[in-house]
Amino acid sequence: MTGNVALDVVIGLVFIYLLYSLYATVLMEIVASFFGLRARNLRYAIKRMLMDEKTHSNSLVRLGIRILNSFLSIMGRSGNLTNDTLYQSFFKQPSIKYLGSGGVNSSPSYLSAENFSKSIMDAIKTNDPDVSVLASIEEGLMKLPEDSETRIHIQSLLDDANNDLAKFRILLEQWFNDTMDRATGWYKRSTQMILMMVGFALVISFNVDTLAIIKKLANDTNARDQLVKMAIDFTEKNSSSIAAIKEKSKDTVKNITQSVQELNKRLDSLQLLKKSLSEDIQNSQNLLSSQWNLSSVLHYDTSASQPVHKDSIHVTHRFKNGDIVYVIVHKSIDPTILKSVLPRKAKPDSSFSLTIRPFIYQLYYVLSFDHVWGYLLTVLALSLGAPFWFDLLNKLIRLRSSKSVTTEPELKSGAANSSPVNNRATLNRAG
Repeated sequence: MTGNVALDVVIGLVFIYLLYSLYATVLMEIVASFFGLRARNLRYAIKRMLMDEKTHSNSLVRLGIRILNSFLSIMGRSGNLTNDTLYQSFFKQPSIKYLGSGGVNSSPSYLSAENFSKSIMDAIKTNDPDVSVLASIEEGLMKLPEDSETRIHIQSLLDDANNDLAKFRILLEQWFNDTMDRATGWYKRSTQMILMMVGFALVISFNVDTLAIIKKLANDTNARDQLVKMAIDFTEKNSSSIAAIKEKSKDTVKNITQSVQELNKRLDSLQLLKKSLSEDIQNSQNLLSSQWNLSSVLHYDTSASQPVHKDSIHVTHRFKNGDIVYVIVHKSIDPTILKSVLPRKAKPDSSFSLTIRPFIYQLYYVLSFDHVWGYLLTVLALSLGAPFWFDLLNKLIRLRSSKSVTTEPELKSGAANSSPVNNRATLNRAG
């Protein structure tokens, strides 16, 4: 014990954020690996390079398409690109086609700049053996639509190279590298969006209400102490896992290659981490009494006797005929919201039970003014990512340890000063 309740509450809250943000990150990585989001991001970047944007005079239409593209780009698609001749030809090149695994996600997730420049030149040039490579590239460009922005850009690179094939290749590679730098940011935004959606689903599913957690930790000494102990144990045992998450978060579309074997290996490791996190989350839920899942059948008493289980409470409910009963539920259930979903009429031969729809209770609970802000705070906190909360938790634990160490000398000096001689002045002042 540090004697500092506020510090322990913060440690407990940060630990909860770490658990769920790490869980959300694992789920996000599983989704990204399973759906090949890195490969899809690469295809989207190549589309932006080799295809043209459709023009729309209506500003509302342009805005709507941009909003739609924010979601479509996650899956490597776009709603406002046209002239895909060069794009299709590029991915049909053997140097590109055989980089994929040949499975369901057959698109490559990695391309080198050298591979891009060679493949784009092969996709553009004609098969005329009587002309030079530069001449065949110029002939191929002429076959693209005259108003194509891609054709205009590649032609400008060719002009800048002054008909020097080596310099033209360098300019193509520089164009590719510049685009990949931006594609890295696109991928991070996509994963951030997925992380927000996964985090929102976790917050609702596990009832992670920040305001309720703070209230619980501030008032329950046992839950607070046990959660702090769990936080300390977790940081000691899982530092390597967090370090691996940090390294994966630094990965870009340029330095990750995923074969089928690598994908399966990565999914297996993520599943193991997910299983261990599920146990920690269940333990933390038990401490915070956040078991908010109701049964579809609730039992009641006709008298307000003490519930058999220590974690149960009685919720007073009045039927339409005026009879008062006492519904037995877990102590984490909100009585006010529960009363709004309980039936007003008891069924004959109900054996002291009521039938409800748990989903309706949870919906009312989530949307209630007392809880919705706590959920929003949790979602925003989870979006910061597991590495952020792990680093903060380590700093808080070190601060807590330093306070404990400095407290001991103070207690000893206090004990020394508590002798009759040293405390004589105090006793005299006390009369």
